[in-house]
Amino acid sequence: MKEPRRQFLLSAGAVFSSAIWGVRLGAYPQRRGMPSPPEAADPKQNVPENANIRPSLRTVVQQHEKEFRDSLAGLSERVSQLKEEVEQLHSADIFSVKIYKETSEIERLAKQLKTLAKS
Repeated sequence: MKEPRRQFLLSAGAVFSSAIWGVRLGAYPQRRGMPSPPEAADPKQNVPENANIRPSLRTVVQQHEKEFRDSLAGLSERVSQLKEEVEQLHSADIFSVKIYKETSEIERLAKQLKTLAKS
């Protein structure tokens, strides 16, 4: 009588421990394969017709030259305005904040002109 009882307790212990560990007796986990890749997108669908047309080098150079000339004209105009304002001041007067701001703006334009000259 002890032998069947012992086998019962062993099998019950195995079932209980497999239930705790999440292992099912007699069942093997299904193997998962690699998922199938999605369908390829149509590469011509998202590309505009004239995407392969790059602006010519001549057009780019002309645009840079126009920006350079415009910046230079703006700089010379600001400098001449500042010169007139400074000439109107008497030597005893203190420079105003307006003149300080104008010089800052001239410096900004000069830096922009220098950047355009490099490119």
